[in-house]
This record gives sequence, C-alpha cells and structure tokens, in this order.
Amino acid sequence: MPSKTPVRSPARYHALRALHRIETQAAYADYVLQALRREVALSPRDQDLLTTLVDGVTIWRKTLDWVLARYVRGGPERLDPWTRNALRMGLYQLMFLDRIPRWAAVHETVEVTRALAGEGAAALVNAVLRRISARLEQGRPAAPFPPPAEDPVAHLTVRYSYPEWLVRRWIARYGVEGARALCRFHNTPRPLSLRVNRLRATREEILADLAARGLQARPGAYHPYTVLVEGGLDLTMWPPYQEGKVIAQDESAAMVPYLMDLRPGLRVLDLCAAPGGKTTAIAEGMGDHGWLIAADAHFGRLRRLREHALRMGFSIIRVVQADGRRPFLPEWADRILIDAPCLGTGVLARRSDARWHKKESDLISLAAVQRALLESAAWMLRPSGRIVYSTCSLEPEENEQQIQAFLWDHPEFRLISAQGKIPSSFVDAEGFYRVLPHVHHMDGAFGAILEKLPAPPDGFG
Repeated sequence: MPSKTPVRSPARYHALRALHRIETQAAYADYVLQALRREVALSPRDQDLLTTLVDGVTIWRKTLDWVLARYVRGGPERLDPWTRNALRMGLYQLMFLDRIPRWAAVHETVEVTRALAGEGAAALVNAVLRRISARLEQGRPAAPFPPPAEDPVAHLTVRYSYPEWLVRRWIARYGVEGARALCRFHNTPRPLSLRVNRLRATREEILADLAARGLQARPGAYHPYTVLVEGGLDLTMWPPYQEGKVIAQDESAAMVPYLMDLRPGLRVLDLCAAPGGKTTAIAEGMGDHGWLIAADAHFGRLRRLREHALRMGFSIIRVVQADGRRPFLPEWADRILIDAPCLGTGVLARRSDARWHKKESDLISLAAVQRALLESAAWMLRPSGRIVYSTCSLEPEENEQQIQAFLWDHPEFRLISAQGKIPSSFVDAEGFYRVLPHVHHMDGAFGAILEKLPAPPDGFG
C-alpha cells in the first residue's frame, strides 16, 4: 500500500487501508490499528478519528451492509473490498457521527476512495452516499429495519449489528428486551479500567495523578482498587504505569482472584495465565510471598506476562510454557485458577471485531478444552485445595453446565458458594459468581469455586 497520504484527510485514508486489510487478510482490528500507529504519524485528532472509523465500521458492519443493499444493485458483497469498505466508512459517518457535516463525510470519503481505488470506485461511492445523505437531510431513515414485532431476531441482528446465532441465543435466555440491552451495552464505548497495584500505590494517589493531567477518572463501583478513566490515555507513556502501579483490567476480571481465598505462603498455579492480569492480582493477594506458577501454552503471550510481572515488581511469579490440559505437577497446588479460553461473549465491548470471529459451533471445541483443563487441574490439586474456574463468557455450555458435568463425574469435589467473597449482587442462587453486562454495567464474567475433599483416613472409603 502507498506509504504517503495524498489526500486532505489522513485519518480516513488510513482507516480505509485498515478496513481493507481487516477484511482481505482476516486481520484483527486491534493489531491493524497498532501497526498503523507505528507506521504513520498522525495528530491526536486524526488518531482519534482513525480509531473511531475503524472500530465503528467493524462493529456496525452488518447494519451498514443492510442499508447499502438498498442502494447498490446486487448488494455490497458484489463490490470489490476497496469500494465496499469505502461505502461502509462513508455511511458510518452519515449515520453515527453527528459532529461531522454530511457534505464533509461524503466529499472526504470520495477523495480517499479515488486515491486508493480509482475514479470508477469514487464515482459509485459519491453517487450512493449522496443519495443516502439527501434522504437523511429530509429526516427520513437511510433504510427501514426489520419490524421488531414480526421478527425480533432479525430486528436486533440488523438494528445492533450482531450475528444472528448470538442474538437468537440471547433472546432465548434473557428475552427480547434483555437481549436488546445486552446488544446496546456491547456497542457502547467502555472507559479504560485500571487495577491499582496496592503494593506500590493507593487508588487515591492514582486518581489524583489523573486529575492533575486533566483526565476524567472515578473509582470503580465494586472493586476497591479499580479506577475508570474516560478519554484518551496513552497507558504505556504514563509514569504510574511504567512504575508498575497499575495494570489495565476490568472490574469483573479483577474480582475473580477474590474467589481464591488467597494468603501468603500458598502454592498457587495459574493454568492459563497470559497476559497476566489475574496472575499479578494473585501475587498481590498473596503479598508477594509464596509460590505462584504462571503457565500458558503460548510463548508470545508469556512475554507480556513476564513484562507485567517485572514492571509491577512481583518476585514470586514463575513463568512456565506448558499446555494446561496435560498435568505436570502432581498434587502440588493449594489453589488453581483456570481462566479458561472461551467465546468471550461477555467482553464484546472491548474488541470491535470479536463478534465476527465467533461461531456457535466453536462451543463444542472450546467445551472440550475447558473440560480437559478441569481434569488436569483436579490431578494437580492437593486434598482440601480449591480450583477457581472462570470465563468471560455468557454461554451456559461454558459456565454452569461445564461445572455441573465435572461435579457429576468427580464426587471428590464440591461446589463452594462465592457468597461472602465478593458483593452479593454478583452471586446467583447456585453460588456462582456471575456478571451480566446489561444488568451490572461491566464486562461479563463467570466464576465457580470447586473444593477437593480431604482424603479419607486409611481403612475408610
């Protein structure tokens, strides 16, 4: 791709480049944006617009394509990727970015299309966006959505831009209005959530530093060491981050280690540890005294974990590359955390493209991995020890059904209620830790505490 920016709107130019790469190379939006930030120098304003356009078009892709199908013969899928993404980008500005004048959204999008895709593509983009802009100027919708009363699944799928299978599951579980609230939550930008390393700083110190920099920040609503930051903060260039005083982590994830009943001197195994948010919280909860093995199968992700442990000053973390599905420490651990790989349907607000990388059929393979992790952990846990199993999923197959199946096959384990370890509003009737984004206004999470019963005395059993 061209390295120079031969247009007046570098943000739109590079946004179109990013969107083209995301679609044609099946690349993750976060990685593409990170690469672009290293490649090109943009003003803070253009940087914000670039991120807004890439994330916005990625999130609202289904809605945008639904509208464009009413204006493009044969639908947007018949177009080449440059033209298709240029139309999506222009339409996103017209439908969702009120602060940008419609004429500017059309003109600048046409200009970058001409630079990257040629005159023919620019002419088509110009004609379609002008028709839609004229309709919006008249106070009319760009296109009607499926009627909610007749087909609620189709309505929510198009209105909020989600895969149909996911909307169908959520309606079955939470009802139409619950599913609508969940869709809206995941489409709303989230503040940056930080967990304060209480061995190096206080929450009040961090809040004061942010206020001195003119940033809006507030304490987390539930976790005593979290801070929520609005607006732009370059985390890696911020001294408190460099000094190991904070780590990025949502409140719901930060509460999981509280389920472990941590104290100094324990032997703890974090079985799916990278990138290290929960690992460092465990070390913190142990006062940095004891044994903590952080295992993960992916070497590249372990590098980030090591960086966090070093930056935050934890000495007890021992990083091990290992596949947690295969036991490697027989009856060693007092506590084991399984932060299991999952569909991640509780954290879709954090990654713009996550909803498009998930398939309902993935539940089968993920459930097999989760069960293998539980079996391995059961073998490595000492009698009277505890496993904490957690996910950032909302799906029953990955949560309570997984735990119920394990307990059925393992009478030597019992479920311990999360009551008393975290705020009671997050403990359901079965004793599971459960955060529902549309109810609690945080990332979704699930947690279960499993205790291994003491071995019976000799001669009994």
